[in-house]
Amino acid sequence: MVDDDSQLWFEAARNPRVESALSSIHERIAEEVARQRPLCLASGSCCRFDAFDHRLYATGLEAARCAMICADEGRGIGLDDVRRAREDGCCPWQNGRLCVARNGRPVGCRVFYCDPRAKDWVPELAEWSHAAIRTLHDEYDIPYAYGEWRAMLERVLPAMTG
Repeated sequence: MVDDDSQLWFEAARNPRVESALSSIHERIAEEVARQRPLCLASGSCCRFDAFDHRLYATGLEAARCAMICADEGRGIGLDDVRRAREDGCCPWQNGRLCVARNGRPVGCRVFYCDPRAKDWVPELAEWSHAAIRTLHDEYDIPYAYGEWRAMLERVLPAMTG
């Protein structure tokens, strides 16, 4: 059964104004990350949720947008991929030590760094980013839901094929 909100999230992700607003949020994150210069060894630890003992959260809009972008880039996934990732304790777009969902990844991925220095600036950036995403939902009357990354993907993926 397809979730009505999921269909609305895909519609919103296709809206050029919503996409522009999301891109602006992502650009501001990228600017701050560039300014802070956190160390990233491309270890893939950030995508191995269970092994690294952390959780990634995202909105339904972010999950739909990522699924749509990745599908458009030839990196689409299905529910079986998400279930397998959950069993493996990782993200379905992790390929070895690399993320293959770079263009579509949610705010949580964009602000997470293993670098111990990141704890000094990431919380504020993450808070601002999430507030900006929440405001975007309100401005464009997009239903809002926030949850664990793989659960949100399981919620939106049926709307891609349904």
